[in-house]
Amino acid sequence: MTESEPATLGLVLPGGGARGAYQVGAIKALAELVPSAQNPFPVIAGASVGAISASFLAANAARFDYGVSKLVELWQNLHCHDVYRTDFVSISLTGLHWVLSLTPFASFGLPAPRALLDNAPLSQFLSDHTEFSRIADAIKVGALKALCVTASSYDRGRAVTFFQGGPEIKEWNRSRRSGVATRMALEHLLASSALPFVFPAQRIGREHYGDGSLRQTSPLSPAIHAGANKILVITTRDRNPDPPPTAEDVKYPTLGAISGSMLDIIFMDNVDADIERAQRIDHTLSLVSEPRLSETSLREIEVIAIEPSEDIRTIARRHGDEMPWTIRMLLRRLGMWGQDWRLPSYLMFEPGYSGALIELGYRDTLARAEELRAFMSPKNATA
Repeated sequence: MTESEPATLGLVLPGGGARGAYQVGAIKALAELVPSAQNPFPVIAGASVGAISASFLAANAARFDYGVSKLVELWQNLHCHDVYRTDFVSISLTGLHWVLSLTPFASFGLPAPRALLDNAPLSQFLSDHTEFSRIADAIKVGALKALCVTASSYDRGRAVTFFQGGPEIKEWNRSRRSGVATRMALEHLLASSALPFVFPAQRIGREHYGDGSLRQTSPLSPAIHAGANKILVITTRDRNPDPPPTAEDVKYPTLGAISGSMLDIIFMDNVDADIERAQRIDHTLSLVSEPRLSETSLREIEVIAIEPSEDIRTIARRHGDEMPWTIRMLLRRLGMWGQDWRLPSYLMFEPGYSGALIELGYRDTLARAEELRAFMSPKNATA
């Protein structure tokens, strides 16, 4: 950016299932750091659970303080049964269906199971609490420039960012990813948050979509296409790699450990890589003389990330008993409970666990208050 180019701040919320509560805690703190009640993020982008929070913030962009407080309240009172079915009959039938699909009974016309869990309650929850019509209103009054929600097409093998914004934002096509202008609706959130294997795919038009993080190789790209030149990313995984196991700890990974690692890869690996790539480009451009900058299409994008200061798996372990016993039973039968707590940490939508993550996100963000205030300053950015 140059001194004459105004800063357009973008908020990027990657996926993370129940870990999204950490993002909510960080947003609560950010709302306290801005000098006014106005929305500091003209561009808001998200995928999976991040798309849900992003859409809620966008719908309340003209009343940002209210939107943030309401988002915190919803997460503090959220339960697993608000997101997916947890009753004994539903869970038992799901487990039986999966078992029978692996036996000769499947050859008698038994349909293949579509997902591990039924997320019909999530559809009702989002319908009750997300005022999609207010997104257009926020854009009209200038409280919001664009909302971007990314989903992954199973049929065409590409990431599709559905965006709602002003006419100056054009659709785009890149390798295996594109941007499509639309009017945001419930189907887009259900598509973006359809965890592979866990929740069923969502049909939009002639394509079936799954979690937006699946094929989003450049998670910062939607916000950049929408005009952001300063981006704040709130991740849901700490950056400390696990230590190598000792000789006594070497065990074959359980199905739960493998599933949790897959979600880690889907949700966070591309985000971390894209942040590093943006920072490398920024550093490279800072070394290029002003006359030569016009010869490249690269743009200087300031990126800052907020990430957990603690391993969220440890917090999930402490709150494991909060999960409905039916879900614990199902995960145990499938070898997905205990030992490595990655998978439960993505599925534990319960007040105690969510509250702990909200508090962690709030605390981590306030610990960097001075840095973040400077980053979110409405003043023009300087080279």
